[in-house]
This record gives sequence, structure tokens and C-alpha cells, in this order.
Amino acid sequence: MSCSASSIYTHYGQDPTNHPDQKELTAIVDKLHTLSLGRLVLGSDGVLRSLNLENEVVDAVGLPTRLIKAFMDRFAYNEKLEARFHNSDGTLVPEEQWWAPDASILPQPYNAELKDALRRDYEEKKDIIEEMKQKRKNGEIKRCGVVIRADYRI
Repeated sequence: MSCSASSIYTHYGQDPTNHPDQKELTAIVDKLHTLSLGRLVLGSDGVLRSLNLENEVVDAVGLPTRLIKAFMDRFAYNEKLEARFHNSDGTLVPEEQWWAPDASILPQPYNAELKDALRRDYEEKKDIIEEMKQKRKNGEIKRCGVVIRADYRI
């Protein structure tokens, strides 16, 4: 069961963006090579992977348990997910498995219809997306702060 908001603040304090685990996780995510039409996926093995539309690994990093918790706490509580990640430690996963994980660790690949819809959507918004990326890179705009939605027991 998810804990109350007060216990979340006990762990992260009033400003979770400045908590060392959240800062470290944000820095890792920022360094991962991602594609505009890709997605970030945290496998049950504790490895954070950047995938392309074909579900191929573009970049990956093994997360220690405390950063798996930090990642999961950014999402609404789900008891099944909590069980799935219990005792996971991506730093123990051999690097070869970062790049060639068992298919059961990855989400289902997108079907052709969804891929086409994602491509169309990206093409419509490409100029805005690329402009925002450049502004963030140049320091003209800051990323949104971290929002904690749960207190997972990983």
C-alpha cells in the first residue's frame, strides 16, 4: 500500500528536486542518449534503457536500488510494480545484458499503427520539440522539477 504524503516528505523533504537521489537520477537520465521517437524503460532487472521505435536498445545504465526507488517514486503507486522491482539492483546486471536483455524485461513493441501515429505526431511537432531541446541545452529554459507520486518499498 502507498504511504501518505507526509511519509514521502520525510524521505525526500519539501523539495524532492534537491534530494541527492533525485538529483543523481536526473543527471543520469539527462546523459542517456535518447531519440525523439524513443522511450525510456526501467526493466525489472534494474537497468534503465533508452529504446527506439523497434524496441532496440539505444543506451542503457544499471541503477542501484536507491535510484530504482527514486525513479519509481515519480510514478503513481502500483503494488504489482513494487513487487516486480523488489530487490532489483541494475548494477549487478552484466553489461552485455544491458544491450541484449531478455524480451520479457522489455515492454511490448509498438504495433505498426502506433508507430505511424507517433511518427506523424512527431513530424507535426518536430520544430517545437527541437526548439525546446535546444533552449534547454543552452540554459534558456529549465526542466520541470521532480514530482513524487509514491513511496515505493524497493
